Amino acid sequence: MRRFLILAPVLSLVLLALGAAPANSRHVKATLVPVNGSGISGFVNLEGLSKGGTVITVHATGLTSGTEYLSLYYGNHTCALEPYSADDVIGHYVGGEDGTANVNAKVKDDLDEINSVSVRTAGDFALRSCADVHPGG
Repeated sequence: MRRFLILAPVLSLVLLALGAAPANSRHVKATLVPVNGSGISGFVNLEGLSKGGTVITVHATGLTSGTEYLSLYYGNHTCALEPYSADDVIGHYVGGEDGTANVNAKVKDDLDEINSVSVRTAGDFALRSCADVHPGG
């Protein structure tokens, strides 16, 4: 009897935690970290869709006004270039006068398949910022 009294609260907490996990597993917000002193940061939001796919939104700051950029998503955690298709491009954009830009897209891959998102300069494809979507994954 005593063992049940101790385990009941623990079991309740475990079940409560498990019940909350699915709601949070469909949305991820990750920080864009500057690469090679670029000064480009910001964040990405990823929303897993119930019927498959993901909506990815990139909010980049520290961009050079008038410079063309693009964002891609990857299966790796470091924004390392992989064999990719046009489907991996989230979007092309230009740094605004205030050094910011936003871009979003609905992609075919599910949230658990997307591990990082980048900001790259369009002209030379140089990596300027990277967000690890699932750190430690």
